[in-house]
Amino acid sequence: MLKRSIGIGMLCFAGHAYSAEVNVTTTEDIVKDDKECSLREAVEYLNMAEDDRPEAGYMGCGGTDSIATIALEKNKVYTLSKKLEIKATMDIKTLYDTTVTETAVVGKNNATIEMTGQEQIFHIDDNADAAFKVNLKEITLQGCKKSVCADLGGLIYNNEALTLDSVKLQDGYANLGGAIYNVGVASSSGATASSLSMQNVLVENNQATVGGAIYSLAPSFKIYNTVFKSNTSTSGKAVVFTADGSTDADKLTFPSRLNYIVSSTFFQNKGYAVNLKDGLGLNNLTILKNSGGVSFDSAEGQGYLSNSIVIGNSSSGAVQDCEVENAASDKSVLYNNLVSQSDCPVGVSSNNNTVLLSPALIAGDDEGTCKNLQDDGTALLCPYTTPSNAFIGYLRPRMLLSYADLFSSPILNRGQTLANGNTNFVACEASDQRGTSRLSDNVWCDRGAIEIAVPASISKLGQDIKPGQIAKFNILEALGDSDLLPKAQCIAEVGENPAGIPWQDGCLIVVQGQTVSKGKTELSLNGDLTYTPNGNWHGADEFTIRVITSSTRFNKEIDAKYIEAPVIIFQEPDNTMESKTVETSGGALGFYSLFALFGLIGLRRFK
Repeated sequence: MLKRSIGIGMLCFAGHAYSAEVNVTTTEDIVKDDKECSLREAVEYLNMAEDDRPEAGYMGCGGTDSIATIALEKNKVYTLSKKLEIKATMDIKTLYDTTVTETAVVGKNNATIEMTGQEQIFHIDDNADAAFKVNLKEITLQGCKKSVCADLGGLIYNNEALTLDSVKLQDGYANLGGAIYNVGVASSSGATASSLSMQNVLVENNQATVGGAIYSLAPSFKIYNTVFKSNTSTSGKAVVFTADGSTDADKLTFPSRLNYIVSSTFFQNKGYAVNLKDGLGLNNLTILKNSGGVSFDSAEGQGYLSNSIVIGNSSSGAVQDCEVENAASDKSVLYNNLVSQSDCPVGVSSNNNTVLLSPALIAGDDEGTCKNLQDDGTALLCPYTTPSNAFIGYLRPRMLLSYADLFSSPILNRGQTLANGNTNFVACEASDQRGTSRLSDNVWCDRGAIEIAVPASISKLGQDIKPGQIAKFNILEALGDSDLLPKAQCIAEVGENPAGIPWQDGCLIVVQGQTVSKGKTELSLNGDLTYTPNGNWHGADEFTIRVITSSTRFNKEIDAKYIEAPVIIFQEPDNTMESKTVETSGGALGFYSLFALFGLIGLRRFK
């Protein structure tokens, strides 16, 4: 108990209570010499040269030993009536305390900065040659929601070195760059071009004439683990738009990693997703159901699209996965992509691109619950969904029953991690959009933003019930990127049920623990597990369930086809005792990232 108390105390000490951040204490947009510190006052304070900052603070902000970090409180909304001009290095982040028993999902507790006037939120530029750093972490920027918040950048105008981590950008409106206008070029020979870095960012519901999400004068950005969703370019141009290619593209070595968009998703945007220029690399992207896919314009052959899914992008019924701006001069490289447009410039067969005409796209609605393999046996992907333990969502690839082996899918195992002699070869990213690592000792990897991962086992599941109740919970989220195998497939996979009864979905086997069974367990193809106790007993029934999934069925040995999870059902009458419920979301997925690594080994083992 003493060690536990010390642990909690140290977290408070390190995270908040004794820090030297500039703490914003009011959500109002005020400048007043009082004891309250507003966001505007905090920015003005840090804009001052460090030696010029008053030791007693400024307008209630900062003071002796303050660092260049502005701290906002979780889930609070800070309003602005006009833009904030940032002219010096600073961090703006949400800070919150957690205990040793609490797991906070990064991005779920963001403070929101909302523009109530008709301007952008941040104008980041000091008009000097050298670039300074600005970091935004766990912040939501809410735009003005009017027709045009600003001419250049509906939320942010950036001419410095800007980093966004676990940020949400929404409702920005501009002529160029609905969310962000990034200058990206140097104003003179001695100046440094601005840059943009984005990780774990959701860019949603922004609009501009060109660059519904981002407009950059040149490739000067690194974007990964990011989702672009429901943004609009009213001109039909790309929602991530680059005006010109790199000026020194002829000096680059293919494939260049100076500027890129990788391990990210473009979904339901109006306009092309992205235009490809020299000096820009696009790798492991999922580009689905936008009004356009990728627009190609790489005269020097230093722009590439690789290991990506670009399907189902259309406008007025016409497929628009690909557009070549100038067929006479374009030398864009397409390597190992899945597309659904017959005239995409896929190049020679050795570039390993797959053209799949009129594919079935999503098993269900565009967003929500994925249909099971019996109700939809053809769609390549599940609907867009955001798990309970994540900040941004994704489109999960499906392992269909029609696939004869692990190489039958147009997505799974279509990429490689080791060079194969092709001069256009581009390796898969080291990790996918969710941060799931690809195995360095495995040569095969998946197209798109998501690497299919299967947990080797599942953490404890279960529920507390009272006498007369039935336990019900869903196990699908705990299965990772797989679906349960329909019961009609079980005999072909593993033979007759050793229990002498018909198979249930998932080829369910219940292995009893140290006690005899105290109830009946049933499992549906949708993952709903139902446990009916055989009486009003008091205590626990502990057992293990073993199931076969759409992915593990490819393993050769019968035991390897199964994954298992311990289950505990606790039944007791009403009393004041502490609940023993095991959360099936946090409990089942608490060690998912660890098990996923082993699951990948199981999934790839027999290639």
